[in-house]
Amino acid sequence: MQNPGVYDFTHKIATYEVGEQSTLTLSSLLRLCQQASEEHLAALDLPYERLKRDGFVFLFVRTHITLIGLPGHGETISITTKPCGVSGAQFYRSFDLRSAGTSESFAQVLQASVLADSRTHKIQRPKLFLQYGVDPGGKPETILTRLALPEELPPLGERPIRYSDLDYNGHLNNAVYADILCDFLPGGMFGTQISELQIDYHSEALYGETLKLYGEKRGSEIWFRGVHERGLSFEASLVVQRY
Repeated sequence: MQNPGVYDFTHKIATYEVGEQSTLTLSSLLRLCQQASEEHLAALDLPYERLKRDGFVFLFVRTHITLIGLPGHGETISITTKPCGVSGAQFYRSFDLRSAGTSESFAQVLQASVLADSRTHKIQRPKLFLQYGVDPGGKPETILTRLALPEELPPLGERPIRYSDLDYNGHLNNAVYADILCDFLPGGMFGTQISELQIDYHSEALYGETLKLYGEKRGSEIWFRGVHERGLSFEASLVVQRY
């Protein structure tokens, strides 16, 4: 059984990856994490194309981000990623993000995903992944639990799902959820810094559907819920600071 070890990914931040605050956007951060994990799998001879050809895809279930700060345009960053084990049907992976040449993290990300049928997106048993000879690890040290939000949250607006939102699995890209949270943040993103974020992905949002968004700010925490025609799509919790 092959030990996947860790994978290091280096990237120079481009103009299209920063936002109004001249720092890396949350959605760009998530895309870079996705790129790092895909390159790690490719280095293990398990690129997306091979997995999909075999009838498998990985789908995100939960993402937790801790932010100390965000780098700006032109800065070079290093991402170290590694599998952290399996809990139930969920595969865990961590990401440590640093400015290149330093040992201090500016962000830490923990993600949980499931192995799913590439056509039906039905969750598959984790042991099916063992056929590739890659050890996913033991039990994770940290388990992400489902957010416990109030049942009733005030409406914030609606967000149609457009063609440009879709990823190669045919549904709303996981990184776009971060853009939606910023766009509908109570009080707006101007003068706001996010220090912690968790997104629970419950049901894929598809092209042509409309997300009805609900949310509320209580102290430094903001709660979000997104609902589409078929039911609950996602929930999220953010910790913010004003400056």
